[in-house]
Amino acid sequence: MDVRGKTIVLVGRFDGLRQDEAQRRLEELGARVTGSVTSRTDLVFVDSLHYNEGRKLQEARRRSIPIFDDQALRDVLADEDVDHDGARAGALSDLADLRARLLKLEREQGITEDHRAATREVREKEGALLRHPHSHQAEINDYALSPCGRYLATGTLTGDGYGGTLQIWEVLTGRCVNVTGIEGGVGRPGYERSIQWSADSRRIGLAYNTDRIGVFDRFSPFLGSVTLAECLITDGATRPVAWALAPDGRRVFVNSGTPGEVGGCIVPLDCGELHWTTRDAPPAHPYLLAGRLREDLRTAQRDAHREVTLRADGWVRWSRDGTRLQAQGASRGHAEAFVVDVSSGQVSWLAGVGALAAWSPDDRLLVHVDEGLHFLDAVTGKPTGAGTGHSGVSALQWGMRGEVPRLAAMVAGSNASGARPGVLIYDEDRFRYRLDVTPVEEGMVYADSWAWAPSGDAGAWLTADGRVEVWSLEGDEPQRLRTVEVPPETGVLLWGADDVLVAMSPTTLRFLRAGSGETVGDFTFFHHPRVPKPLGDNYWFFERKHFAPDDGTWCAVFEEGVVIAPDGRGRESWDEVLAWTVDERLAWPVRWGELDVVPDARSAGRALGDAPDGQWLRDYWDSIR
Repeated sequence: MDVRGKTIVLVGRFDGLRQDEAQRRLEELGARVTGSVTSRTDLVFVDSLHYNEGRKLQEARRRSIPIFDDQALRDVLADEDVDHDGARAGALSDLADLRARLLKLEREQGITEDHRAATREVREKEGALLRHPHSHQAEINDYALSPCGRYLATGTLTGDGYGGTLQIWEVLTGRCVNVTGIEGGVGRPGYERSIQWSADSRRIGLAYNTDRIGVFDRFSPFLGSVTLAECLITDGATRPVAWALAPDGRRVFVNSGTPGEVGGCIVPLDCGELHWTTRDAPPAHPYLLAGRLREDLRTAQRDAHREVTLRADGWVRWSRDGTRLQAQGASRGHAEAFVVDVSSGQVSWLAGVGALAAWSPDDRLLVHVDEGLHFLDAVTGKPTGAGTGHSGVSALQWGMRGEVPRLAAMVAGSNASGARPGVLIYDEDRFRYRLDVTPVEEGMVYADSWAWAPSGDAGAWLTADGRVEVWSLEGDEPQRLRTVEVPPETGVLLWGADDVLVAMSPTTLRFLRAGSGETVGDFTFFHHPRVPKPLGDNYWFFERKHFAPDDGTWCAVFEEGVVIAPDGRGRESWDEVLAWTVDERLAWPVRWGELDVVPDARSAGRALGDAPDGQWLRDYWDSIR
């Protein structure tokens, strides 16, 4: 957070930091610290014990002045922003290379002593934890593939005492590597983009608990317990609003219901909590977008007989360099696309578009559907040429092939329009060729019915009968390479790094190798066996250790490497379910080492020994005997 030139008020006593010391350091950073809240105050820092006390805070709220907590103050005053993750990432890269070599060795010789020795080292020196994938206790509500393509985030709305659940999956192995409870749940049904990643794939932004937006470190072992930053600025909204996490993961655009011709604000999301409302903020507040359109844009709107009000109530995204917001909204029943210059808050251009529109990943093009496909220059808003004339397009999905944006325009087919089902491929705004894909039911084609390979040289089409068609898009003519099976209810198809496809429904998740169709991870959630749980139903602290691999058995897993399996299933069956995880980012096969698989809580307590859960399990067993 940049505090240069800002007028700041400090409220309360900050643990371990005297107010005079905080004032001195803020002034060294170029801020002005005063003792009273006035119309010139830019922001307030308050300690956690005084968040709801005192006239200063009352005055700050009345004037709609941003209020940050002591965590945010400490982040501002940090002497240096040292990233210790670089060296650790290098070590994990070496571990990933070792895993790849051992997989090759296994294919050639089977599991050897090298595998067992490496697993012992991973457990002892790397602190690997045993993790199961069945933490979702409700249907998957939203999802997002990381920009690097290596991780998938899935979230649920409700399910247990924590609210919802966020799980992080390593795409290469198809295994869950991190999980946490999210208070109030992730998003709401029917609202997209509740999960968003920063450009470096490290930070995750969530719309959660109805009206909150927060940022989390996806590598944190306490992902949901330690929020890096959180803002409460939607004034009690009952549903998620349009929002967008900046590429650096440290700013967020929020459609906060700002009055005026241009709605929304951009707030810092570095660290700590921000309490603020746009309701009483002065028009020139630095967080607000310009409240009034440029005169030439207002004139153009009036000439087109359109209302001079813009609200990003549809898609909104940041440009890759963080200098522009690209948004879609509606004005008096007309769909609008517009671009905002972040530094000035001014709308650069706006144009009427069809209801279906999409921005290219390189920020150069906007395509929309209005009795055919139309392409606009995303920098100027001007058409790039005549419309294509292709009709019946019901979904759009962009990809990149090197420096060239590629578009898949999907046609479901319609008896009314006579459109023939297929996928139209464009390089930039130039039509390349048509794929005669397997037809699907009219109205059942969505953007994620198509997945681009990260290279842009191939794509995959999700049919309605539980199959995925993989197409080569390199030569003069497209080629259907293969067809692979996915669960019939699959509605989402993603193509991650390492040539892995992800097929998803609200209750299933399957990871497949695009080149061979081999399944690397296959999960069906929401099992509810009608048998007792190994640790009972009344101990919420251990609730997340329970999981049901099928509809007949409840099991429990402990991070130290102990599994309670009342049905006596063997160790060999656990490799498809469990994994050792290192630093919440790398999964290690359990088949390469030993697991303690036991029948009940007493045996688990003995196996855990002096581990924290060991004595509790022994006491629990004694209490139920």
